Amino acid sequence: MSLRHLLYLDSGGLASWFWQSGELSPGPRFEADDAGLASFSTWLEQSRGAHFTLLADCVEEGFQVDTTPHVVGPDRRALIARKQNQHFYGSPYATAISLGRERAGRRDERILFAALTRPALLDPWMERLRTADVVLTGITSPALLLQHVLRQHVRSHARLLVVTLTPAGLRQTLFEDGNLRFSRLATSAESHTAAWGAAIPFEVQKTYQYLVTQRVIARGTPIVTAVLAHEGDMAAVRNACVDSDVLRYVLVDPVERAQSLGLRRPPADSDSSTLLLHVAARENSAAQFAPARDRLAWRWWVARRIAVACGLVGMSAALLFASKTVFDTRALRQSIEEIGLDTQARHLRYERLLATLPKLPVSLDALQAGIGGFERFDHLALGPADSLIRLSRAIDRHPGIELKRLEWSLAAEALDRANGARPANTTTAPNAPSQTPVRDMLTLEATLPSSAGLSQREAVMAINALLDDIRREGAIEASIVRLPFEYTSDRTLRSSTGPREPESRFVLKASYPEGRPR
Repeated sequence: MSLRHLLYLDSGGLASWFWQSGELSPGPRFEADDAGLASFSTWLEQSRGAHFTLLADCVEEGFQVDTTPHVVGPDRRALIARKQNQHFYGSPYATAISLGRERAGRRDERILFAALTRPALLDPWMERLRTADVVLTGITSPALLLQHVLRQHVRSHARLLVVTLTPAGLRQTLFEDGNLRFSRLATSAESHTAAWGAAIPFEVQKTYQYLVTQRVIARGTPIVTAVLAHEGDMAAVRNACVDSDVLRYVLVDPVERAQSLGLRRPPADSDSSTLLLHVAARENSAAQFAPARDRLAWRWWVARRIAVACGLVGMSAALLFASKTVFDTRALRQSIEEIGLDTQARHLRYERLLATLPKLPVSLDALQAGIGGFERFDHLALGPADSLIRLSRAIDRHPGIELKRLEWSLAAEALDRANGARPANTTTAPNAPSQTPVRDMLTLEATLPSSAGLSQREAVMAINALLDDIRREGAIEASIVRLPFEYTSDRTLRSSTGPREPESRFVLKASYPEGRPR
């Protein structure tokens, strides 16, 4: 974490403090002259990389309440800037605090405009801060911080006047309905002595008369006055501050306030500057006096911290998701192992059950093949009836041809060799019986008509016509085995012949698909 320096500025000069984890340590003090400004520049060069917060405690403060139309966005910023220029003559150290909207009429917004009206008091110090290029978190004042010091008291009273003692003098700050309304710093000689309590009634009465004159409050309005006084000064303050019809005094112990705010080293006297500095280090409220250009480095630092925080959150989310994924993966792996063990146990149980059964005389594969063969034989029990019917239809178209002999057989291997390979749509499952197609093979021996006087060419044409009809009736394959005459490729068919043999026989072969019920 970056170092945090707090700067307390009053009319006499600037004092530095080092703040870390709720503990304030005093640093060097710089007078408001050339030597002090030079020493301040040297000290800033040695403190590069630290964060600085400036607390300006000066008399030249202005507070004005104005009513403006309720607008938002750029219009509101422009309106506030114009009002600040009107009230404080262009002082760059100004801020605006919203006091809420009115309940009647147009419901305009009430805004408290506050500013440090003497820029010349801050400019020499601000120039050194800008030259050193340090991170300035903001410029604040006791009036903006007292609400956090006495938060409970401010909320408990409709009007509360807080009196505090600082090295700059005696300050009175008015809160109305929980919001800052006015603040005044008195630098009389009595406020810088040990008998500062005696000056409280006089200064409070002057402030009360000013508020009545400015019509901030009505005459006779009661106000509760809270005085931050150390235990050693309480008796003197209580004797000096006597309640009246309009003023009622309440004493607040700064040590108790320091403990509740987390300040490790409580103040040793009634000086409230350490309380204010501690609150300035902890509270980063929107109400502050520094111009936007002087806080640019602080905004970049905050943006980097936010980006780093978002990155850490994203990384944490990614780690959580990765952890969940690893957990789920391990659970899934364990489930897979359990399923594997269960499968092995079931397999062993199955093997034990098989071992209890009587053994077969043959292997399981041979038994399956045999059962498949029986099923095949049962399927072929119809015989060649379908093939014979088809063949008879073809022969009926040729009445002159006489059938002398007919043979039937089953020929699967012969058909496979003729086709060259197993059909593409035939598949055989493992350990299943052969599904090779079985075909009906018919071999017929017939004679041509003896009274027709056919020549060799006419005889071949008649036999081919019979083959064509056999194919039309569903024969997968039909071929001539033997002609009624001897024929070779080097001999010419004759158109006419002499007397032929009484019975010129020829042999044909046809294959049909296996029989189907008709």
